[in-house]
Formats: sequence, C-alpha cells, structure tokens
Amino acid sequence: MTTFRLATENDDALIRSLLRGNPMPTWVDMAIEREPSFFAGKDLVGLDWAVIAEEEGDVVGMYTASVLPAHVDRRPERLGYLGGLRVNAGYRRRIRYLRDGYASIRRLAPVAGTVPWWFTVVASENKTARRLLESGVPGLPRYHFQGDYVTFAVATSRGKRRNLWRRAAADDIAHIVDFYNDYAAQFQCSPVLTEDIVRRIGVGQFFLYEDRGIAALWDQRAFKQIVARRYRSPLGTLRPIYNLYASLLRQIPLPREGGALDQTSIAFLALNDEEQPNAGILLRDLLSHCKTRAASIGLHAKHPLVSVIKKMKPLQYPARVYAVCFEGAPPQNGRPVQPEAALL
Repeated sequence: MTTFRLATENDDALIRSLLRGNPMPTWVDMAIEREPSFFAGKDLVGLDWAVIAEEEGDVVGMYTASVLPAHVDRRPERLGYLGGLRVNAGYRRRIRYLRDGYASIRRLAPVAGTVPWWFTVVASENKTARRLLESGVPGLPRYHFQGDYVTFAVATSRGKRRNLWRRAAADDIAHIVDFYNDYAAQFQCSPVLTEDIVRRIGVGQFFLYEDRGIAALWDQRAFKQIVARRYRSPLGTLRPIYNLYASLLRQIPLPREGGALDQTSIAFLALNDEEQPNAGILLRDLLSHCKTRAASIGLHAKHPLVSVIKKMKPLQYPARVYAVCFEGAPPQNGRPVQPEAALL
C-alpha cells in the first residue's frame, strides 16, 4: 500500500536526494535542486509544501505544490500550482501511483485556493507526459491547455549599460506593487505582488525605469539551483570547446557535470505599452546589471518581447500551461497565460 504524507524539515536530506537523483532528461540531464536546504526558499510568495510517497518503507517519490496569489480573470485569487514531480526509477510508468498521488493532492493540501482548478507547466518536448495527461485517463484530473509558454536563457554579455534602470529603495515598494499588479492583471496565472512579498524577496533585487517599468533581478542560487547532472555524448567531452565558442559569440557557457548554471532570473518584468519600441535597449541595459553569466525570463509565446529576446540568440525552453481540473472545467476567457518562471 502506498502512503502519502506532508514532508517536514526532518525530510530535508531525503527531498534533496530525490531532486538530485531525478533530473529532467534532455540533451543534458538538468536537475532543479534546493541546496543547502529545500526549506530555505519556502513560502517567499505563497504557501509551499512537498508530499512524499512511500511503499513498505521504500520511497516511491515526491511532488511539490503551492497556493500562490495570482490573477484570474483580472481578479486577485489564491491559485494552486502543481510541480516538482519526482518518481524513483523502480516505480515509474505505473499508473496507480499517479492515480493515488493525484487523489492525495486536495486531501493533504494545507490551504485551499479560491478557484476550483490548479495550474501546471509541462515541457513541450515531454511528449510522453503530455500524451498521458491530455488523454483523459480515468482517475486522473483533466488537463485543459491554456497556452504556450517559453523560458529564455540569455547571455548577460549581451547587455549594454545605458543607466536607464535604477535600483529600488524602500520608499519605492508601494509603486512597485501598484505598477506591477496593474500590468500583470491582463494575464492569467500572473502573480499578485504585495508589499510583504517585495520585502521577503528583497527590495534591493528590484529595478525601476523611471515610472514606466519595473523588474527584479532575482538571484536564487542561495536556495535553488539548475544543475547539469549529465551531458549526452559527445557533448560532455566537447564542452570546453563549446565554451570557448560561446565566449567568442556571447553565448551561455555550459557548467561542468554536477555544476550549477550561473544565472539570475529576470522576474516581475512590467513595461508600459509605449515602451515596447525601446524594449531591446531596456533589456540590454537590465542585463548589464546582472552579476551572473546568464539571465532567464519566462513569457507567453505571443508576448511582444519574444521577438526582441530572440534577437539576442538565447537558449529556449518551450512549455505548455495547463489548468488542472479535478471537477468541472476552468473558465475560458482568452487572456494570455503568463505565470512567473522564477516561481515555478
């Protein structure tokens, strides 16, 4: 019999081991890790928790979930997010573990959302998972496609300082919150900022462009890392040559196996519509403030900034956003769906 339980801080080493041992397989096996403590970055924006599955004393896997303050139909709501599914090798491809896991979600959730559906993000290239989740298998919730989403990783060497952005201070917090929420309300699943959230993240992580733009350069490496666990042959051998090429052409260097990507998240980016023609200049100036070699940003696939960022030759990670419905269906309103990549 499989049991599911909420993780506690006593499970910290176990959770970190599961994250290390179950990377996402692509041309490089990438693991999203939480060192030195899974709980170090907990509850910065919403309420986060992890659930561990066990069977006869053996660990089957885990998942993570959150309830986040988010915009739904232009209203601030508490919206559930499902992510961080990790299943140990001996228990994969067994549908009963998925059914039991989904059945535990609402039962174990320490807080409920204010809308009857959750959301999740699935990599576009993960066709096996997408086929399963989209097929309507009995016992699983319904996955309703909400929109395409892409995360970009840009080399910060493409930045150019023009002194257009300034670092925020404590007396800017109210403006940051009001400006961002007014902008973000046009999207589904975009976060709702509060003054407390800005303080928890750190107001010094935020930058302002006059009264027409805000963004955070959020370096999360102190509590969350993207680690290259294994390169497919022959890339591991050729990595030093690639990195030389990358430095010459202002591309992102690849970390060694077991090393973390040297990156900052461009989070909570909001620009007035009239600034779109200047977006390339503004983004390059923002990149020049980054202390890492790479910066990441997530946008819905039809966002006007997508074409601007593509000119910077970024790495691209396309994904699909789904509404996860245990009962009924989510509202359909046609708004672009844009969660914050730094929170996923």
